[in-house]
Amino acid sequence: MQQINFEVDFREKGTDSSLRIVRDEGYIPGILYGYNHANHPIKINQKNFSKHLKEHGKSGIFKINLGNEQVYVKINETQRDLIDGQVIHVDLQSIEMNKFVAMSVPLHFFGQALGVKNGGTVQQILRDVKVRALPTAIPESIHVNITELDIGDVLYLRQIALPPDVEVQHDLSTVVVTIVPPRASDTEEDSATGGEPEVVNARDGRGIDAAK
Repeated sequence: MQQINFEVDFREKGTDSSLRIVRDEGYIPGILYGYNHANHPIKINQKNFSKHLKEHGKSGIFKINLGNEQVYVKINETQRDLIDGQVIHVDLQSIEMNKFVAMSVPLHFFGQALGVKNGGTVQQILRDVKVRALPTAIPESIHVNITELDIGDVLYLRQIALPPDVEVQHDLSTVVVTIVPPRASDTEEDSATGGEPEVVNARDGRGIDAAK
C-alpha cells in the first residue's frame, strides 16, 4: 500500500464558530486518536486530503508530520457536508506498523459479466470488506473478476482471491454479487412493442436473443 505524507497541525478544541474559521482557512478540523495515548484536535489541508481520498480512498495508510515527528495513521471516519459533499471533519487513528490492524477495503469489480450480455443485471451486494493484516499488507482495493458470471450466478466471499497475509473479518458465505434476470416488466414491454420473438431451435438452444 502506498504511503502518503500530510502536514497536520494541532489546534485548540473550539466552538462551531471556530471550526468554521478553520474551514474558511482551507483546513479540515479533526481528531487524532491514540497519539501518545490521548486524543488531540487537529487540522489538515483540505485540498491535499480530498485529493488523497479521491485517489486512494479511506483504506490508505499514511504518515502525518507533527512538527519533527512522523506518525502513521488510518482514517476512522469522515463527515461530509450534506449540500456540497465536502469533507468537514475527519477522525484519524495512530497505528504501529508492526501490529495488525482491521480496516475496510473496497471491492473493485471488473469485466463484463456473461449474464449482462444475456440481458441480466449486476446486483452488487457487498461494496467493501473488513480485513485484518499488517498495515503494509492491506491493499487499497480488492479486485473481483465477474466476467464468467451468468444470469442466476452468485459469487460468495469465499470465492474471492485475497492478497497474501490478509484475513477477512466476515462470514465467508456472504454473497458479494449476483446476476439477476431481466424484470418481467421489461420482457412485457419488449413484447408490447413488437420485439423479435425467440427462436426455440436456435443453434445454442437459447434463442436468437441469447446468441447476439
